[in-house]
Amino acid sequence: MKYRYKGMTRNRDTVSGEIEAPNVDEAKKILFQKQIRALNVEKIRTNIDLKSLDLSLGTPINLKGLIIFTRQLSSLINSGVSVVVALQILAQQERRPAFKKILVAVKDNLEAGGGFSEGLARYPKVFSEFFIRVVEAGEVSGSLDKSLIRIGQQLDKLAAIRRKVIGAMTYPLITLVVAAGVVTFLLYKVFPEIVKMYGDVKNLPWLTQSVLQLSEWLQANIGKLFSGIVTFVVLIRWLYSLPPVKTAVDPLLIRVPVIGLLILRSGVAIFTRTLATLLSSGVPLLTAFSICEKVSSNYAIKKCIRDAASAVSEGQSISHGLGKSGLMPGMVIHMIGIGEMTGRLDELLLKISDIFDDEVDDAVGLMTTLLQPALIVVVGAIVMTLMLAMYMPIFGMVDKIGGH
Repeated sequence: MKYRYKGMTRNRDTVSGEIEAPNVDEAKKILFQKQIRALNVEKIRTNIDLKSLDLSLGTPINLKGLIIFTRQLSSLINSGVSVVVALQILAQQERRPAFKKILVAVKDNLEAGGGFSEGLARYPKVFSEFFIRVVEAGEVSGSLDKSLIRIGQQLDKLAAIRRKVIGAMTYPLITLVVAAGVVTFLLYKVFPEIVKMYGDVKNLPWLTQSVLQLSEWLQANIGKLFSGIVTFVVLIRWLYSLPPVKTAVDPLLIRVPVIGLLILRSGVAIFTRTLATLLSSGVPLLTAFSICEKVSSNYAIKKCIRDAASAVSEGQSISHGLGKSGLMPGMVIHMIGIGEMTGRLDELLLKISDIFDDEVDDAVGLMTTLLQPALIVVVGAIVMTLMLAMYMPIFGMVDKIGGH
């Protein structure tokens, strides 16, 4: 959403303009990071042009495709090809119609005298602010090919971390879904047929009767149960997408054993590598913090980055600001402090990100090691309970026969 603001700088100059932010509070925080004290912030109401709406599903290009595009573009520019010609070549070989249209539009904008970063900024769904700012810095410094290489490396690392996190979550999720399917099949189809063989239900053991009642309830309400689960999942995802909910829940998620470790380590790796890439590209520090905040998905880490930006705007060190929340590991704060003192901040940030990339691997391994036996025990206990409920009447019959 766009907001119109009026504010005052440190020199007591009145400034005004427009800013993009998810809500008014975030808009004020962004202005504060730019050393502007907000006097008035109001939402800009715009008329919706139906013809301009993008009704296509998904984004024109995924992360993997964007990485390949960035590498190809940097290789062409490094070989001496102009940006316009490079975009024309890539547009001709592009098979995705939506992304091809974007490349042609960016090329046309360049031929009309516009800037490369300016053309990319028109497509925020495809090119993030991180991407645009690094490209902009490369244009100014005359090292666009190197800036694109940095972007490609950053996106590649981001994709690798995402794969690790998703891989860690996929195994337990698939196990739970398969287990739920097996248990539902046993209760819905198998168990009632076996119980019919026992005749009088009233004389069955209490465990068998309890499971039978659960089976009858499932047969009568399976449609409602399925729709209820789907509704619950959709509702949880929607609630978690709301900023107030994420602000309250994200700090709690970081404190969850094993899972919180994975979230924090992956978040630190993304933050430090993004900041290092931006700083080495010549992006101003406060702007770099603003971009890092947008790249981070966890609101607790976002707040930690905002604290650091506020500390820097007040003349304090980055390490001091990051240490306020107590969230960042001590090693990270210590190494950043050394980087500030020695003038090698971007170099030490990259070292931190490499360390925490390995830490993410360790967290994924620990999570898999702990979850596998836990899931096996839980699923085994449920299946064993069902088996006991099925065969306890038979054991009872054998005892009666043996007694006679």
